[in-house]
Order: sequence, then structure tokens, then C-alpha cells
Amino acid sequence: MLLELQDIHVIFQRGWLRKRRGAHAVAGVSLALEEKGILALVGESGCGKTTLGRVALGLLRPTSGKVLYEGKDIWGRGGKGLRPTGQTVYQDSYSALNPVRTVYQTLAPPLRRYGTPRKRLREETKKLLEFVGIMPPDYFLNKYPYHLSGGMRQRLVFARAIIPKPKLIVADEPVSMIDASLRLSILDLMLRLNRELGIAFLYITHDLATARYFAQAGRIAVMYLGAIVEEGRMEEVLERPLHPYLRALLSAAPIPDPELARKRELMPLREAEPPSAEHPPPGCRFHPRCPYAQEICAREIPPLRDFGDGHRVACHLVETLPPWRLT
Repeated sequence: MLLELQDIHVIFQRGWLRKRRGAHAVAGVSLALEEKGILALVGESGCGKTTLGRVALGLLRPTSGKVLYEGKDIWGRGGKGLRPTGQTVYQDSYSALNPVRTVYQTLAPPLRRYGTPRKRLREETKKLLEFVGIMPPDYFLNKYPYHLSGGMRQRLVFARAIIPKPKLIVADEPVSMIDASLRLSILDLMLRLNRELGIAFLYITHDLATARYFAQAGRIAVMYLGAIVEEGRMEEVLERPLHPYLRALLSAAPIPDPELARKRELMPLREAEPPSAEHPPPGCRFHPRCPYAQEICAREIPPLRDFGDGHRVACHLVETLPPWRLT
């Protein structure tokens, strides 16, 4: 196993009473990612996805729990974190690039740092640009980030990320700031990196459509208010959603067929807004919004139970929920 998160908790303390107040951003998350695997982490904004991604990369030390990389605890004795065997690609490609450095000046120093001879830097930079689809490379070598489109900038960020030959890339909303017409091309580039270079991906997003496209052969983990509520193989989970939260997300997702969209009934929630991470509800964190909630939901935290083929769900009521029906 390449990466294992074991019972990860992250609490952000604030104010003078640091020991009494804090936001429980991640609450007991356990996940695993195989070598060359793909895991899509899906959830609403503010649910703790980015925090968990930073923990996975060793950029943030968890309050409790273990982060195992190739079986070794990165925060144990002598732990040094994942970098450079783990890289990250963020949402805003413009902020990730130095605006006063050209494309060549962005890629040449890390190439030199990781063993490329000085006389071959220009040639290797052009090969790298060709590989990620920035064509023609001679034209773009002396361009600055503001000369590039959003899609081109994100390709440049991926080109820089693969220079150290990472085994893992955490891609945090990498296509959300790109034109809809170009998103598939960036997702296809990521799939090519996974297929040809063997890079494992933790793909963080709020968009179920892009998650399904990118991780169609991988796994999905659905996160709500710091906790994983459903996890399993992508097609299995989306074809047979068992948790009410995932059902609510799917019922609100756009449908390209207008006839089906008119017939569809949205799943009604008891409350529109999620609770605060500083004051999470007891028991199941989704129960204040869940239309099926019962007394046990407010009293006991539901464990992640396996319902076959690695399809795990944290819900007390799975056996009593009505059959899933999108329309």
C-alpha cells in the first residue's frame, strides 16, 4: 500500500482558550491508496478535504492518528514527510507560478536540481512541455504565466510536479478554475500521468461529474463535516448510493436530459446549511439535515460498515432506507 491514513484527527485551535475551543476539521478519517491507484475525495466546501490532502502529503501534522507512506509512519521517529515523492497541484494555477519567471525559468531549476546536465536543460524542458501538451514548446519557452490560458498554466504546474518523479500527486480542485470546455483535457492529462508514469492520485473535488470521469476505474470517498460517510469503488458507489448525504448530492447534480430533469424530485433536507465544525452535532454529523434521521442518529456515531466489495457506509439506517431512485 502506498499511502494509509489511520484514524486521522485535525483540530484547529483558536483564541485565548485554545484548550477549550477549536474546529474539528478532520474527525477520525481512515483511508488507503494503492500504488498507481486513484482515489477521489468528494464533499462540500469546508468539509475538510484540503486539510486531509495536506495531511496526506506531510504538509500538516495531524492532531492524532498515523500517516503511513510505504508502510512507514512519516511523523514517527526520524520521519521527514513525503516530499519530493509526493507532489501537489492546487486550484489556482496562477498563484502557484512565479509571475516574473518564464516557462523555461520555471522548469529549468527543478530539472537541474534533479540531475539534468546544464547543457541539456533546454532540450529536456521542451520534451517536458511536449509531454504535458504545451505545444509548440519553442513558442512557449519564454512566455510568462500571464501569457498562458488557465488550462496551459495548469499543464505547466503538472509539468513541474512530475520532475521529481513522484509516486503520489494530491490534486486539489485542479479543474475548477478552468473553462468547462477544457476540463476533460486536463483530466485526460492526469489519467495519462497515472497510466504511463504510474503516479497515484488523490483527487479532491466537490464535482461528482469530474470525479466519476477521472476515477471511473478507481475509488471514491465521500466526506461530510470532517468524516468519511461512504467509500468504495466508483461505479458501485454511484450506482448504489447508500448514505442519505450522497443521495442528496446525486439528486441535486445536473442531468443533461431535460425530460428527466423535469421529472426528477430533489431529496428534501431538513436544513440547508451544514453545522459548524466548531460545534459539530453529536452522533451522526449529518442527522440535523437528514430526512430519515431517528433517535439513534443523534445519540451514537455510526461506524463505517462494509456492505460488500469494499463498499463502506457510516449510517445506522442503511437497511431501512427506501431503494435508491434518481427520477
